Amino acid sequence: MLKNGTFTEGWMDLPPYGNLINQQPNGWILRYVEPGNPLFGAADKAGGVPECVHKLARQLPPNEQLGAKDALILAGDTTYKIFHASSPFGVELKQVVTDLKPGSEATLTVPILAVLYSDPDPYGAESGVWVNGQGVWVNSGQMGNRSWHHHKVTFTVPDNGTAIIEVRVKSKWPRPKDFFIDGIVLKAEADEPKPIILPDPLMIPDRDREKETAVSTPTPQQTVTIQLPAGMKLITAVADEANTVVVVVPPGVSVKRGE
Repeated sequence: MLKNGTFTEGWMDLPPYGNLINQQPNGWILRYVEPGNPLFGAADKAGGVPECVHKLARQLPPNEQLGAKDALILAGDTTYKIFHASSPFGVELKQVVTDLKPGSEATLTVPILAVLYSDPDPYGAESGVWVNGQGVWVNSGQMGNRSWHHHKVTFTVPDNGTAIIEVRVKSKWPRPKDFFIDGIVLKAEADEPKPIILPDPLMIPDRDREKETAVSTPTPQQTVTIQLPAGMKLITAVADEANTVVVVVPPGVSVKRGE
């Protein structure tokens, strides 16, 4: 169902933005707000493009590795980091999950950790999670500094069995901000496999049966003798009807049948 919730399954490098090459996690669609555009519909606008990369366990100090007191990894050996040192920014990770059981209850949990760098504004950074358009923003005052906030969305799977997941973060002021995302979990029921319906057996009309029998049953070799005037060539063809000979002649030439 959900793909690459631990960010351990690799990534694809996106086209460069200047000297910046962001990493799109496999299974996800990465989108950032272009500088000058509103931050997901708010009055605040993006001022730059953040860096979006995978941080491997070996790139972190011991106290930030899996199981440590300041862990930035919650599962596997990788975490996903989004950050900028001096510009407002907005980023979205999106994934479409299919083949869920229609009408069943499902829960999506997305842990996000914000590093606020002593920003006193409790609304200076926000993060949020949406499923099929349902979700809310949580501000930095609620998330806290260097503390994992577990976004949780419980929803009913629609008739099409699809969950459109959107994970968003934004920094509203030209101050440094870091976001870490890891350990995303979707608890949901998979839909039952659909039976494969084969087409009805092909019905062959009687005429086709006769042709099929005629093709599969060899007939004795027969020879037809045709006399041609000098300078003419013979073109042969196979007729659909039995006991029929096809003779092709140029305009102005008649055919006389001899007994």
